Amino acid sequence: MRIEQLLYIIEINQTGSISLAAEKLHVSQPNISQAIVSLEEELGVKLFKRSRFGAVPTEDGKLIISKAEEIINKVEELRETAIFQSNQLSGFLSIASVPSLCLSVLPSTLAIFKAKHTGVELEMLELDYPQIKQEVQSGNVDIGLIAVSRNYEEPNKQLITETLMDSRVMACVGINSPLSHRKSISLEELVHQPILLNSEYLINKLKKYGEPNILFKLGNSEAAKRVIAEGIAIGFYTEIGLKYDPYVQTGSIIALEITGEDMDISFCSLRLKNRYQSLPCKEFTKELKTIIATI
Repeated sequence: MRIEQLLYIIEINQTGSISLAAEKLHVSQPNISQAIVSLEEELGVKLFKRSRFGAVPTEDGKLIISKAEEIINKVEELRETAIFQSNQLSGFLSIASVPSLCLSVLPSTLAIFKAKHTGVELEMLELDYPQIKQEVQSGNVDIGLIAVSRNYEEPNKQLITETLMDSRVMACVGINSPLSHRKSISLEELVHQPILLNSEYLINKLKKYGEPNILFKLGNSEAAKRVIAEGIAIGFYTEIGLKYDPYVQTGSIIALEITGEDMDISFCSLRLKNRYQSLPCKEFTKELKTIIATI
C-alpha cells in the first residue's frame, strides 16, 4: 500500500470519475486505474462500482476511503508540524469569497497575513455562493467565505460552515433619488421600486409583498454602483460591504435601513469536512477573525 494509492481513491470519491481524478492529480488514467486494482487486490475488497457514468464507492469502499482520509490528514499534519518547527510557514492557500468581504475585511486580512507569512502563496477568487460551494466541494479551494441567511444549515454533509459575523442588508439609493432624505424603507415599498437584484434570498423576501420590479440583474460591479448613484434603480448591499465603499464615503450613494423583516445575514467560512485544514488555512482564519473582532 502506497500513499499515492490513498490519494487516488480519495480524489475518485470526490470527483466521481477516474478520468477526472487522473486529470486533477496529473497522472495518466491507466496508471491510476492500475493503482486502484492493485489496492483492491491487496485489501481483498472492491472499492468502486465502475460504469460509463463514473465511479461510485461500494460500502466497503466508503469505509476504506474514510480511513484513507484520516491517514492522509495525519500525513499532512506531520509535514506541517515539521515546517512549523522550522518557524517558516509555507505552501499554497486558495480562498474564494463573496464580493462583500472582498470589499471590506479581506484586503487588510490578506495584507497582514502576507506580511507575516511571506512563504505562503495566495490565490484569491471573488465568486458568488453557488460557485464558491462548487469550488470548495471539488477541492479547488481551501476555504470559502459565503453570505447566507441567519441560522442557515448546510444540507451537504460533506461541507461544514462556521459563522464569522452577521451584517445587515441595506437598500442603496442615489443622492438625487427622492428617497435619499430618508433613513429607512420598508420591503412593501421596495417591491414597487425599480431595483438591481440577483439574490434569490432577497427576491423571496420581496415576493411576500408582491412581484419585484427588477430592472437589471447586476451584482457588485462598478456598473451597478453607477446605476444606483444616478438614481436609476435601488441596489442591495451588506452594511459591512458598504463600510469602505467610495460611493458611500463621497455621499453619491445613501444606505437606507430596510424595515418589515429581519434583514441580517451571516458571513460564514465553508470547507470540506474530511479535508485536512492546512496551517496556512488555520492561520488565515485566525487573522480574519481578529480583523472582524475590531469592526
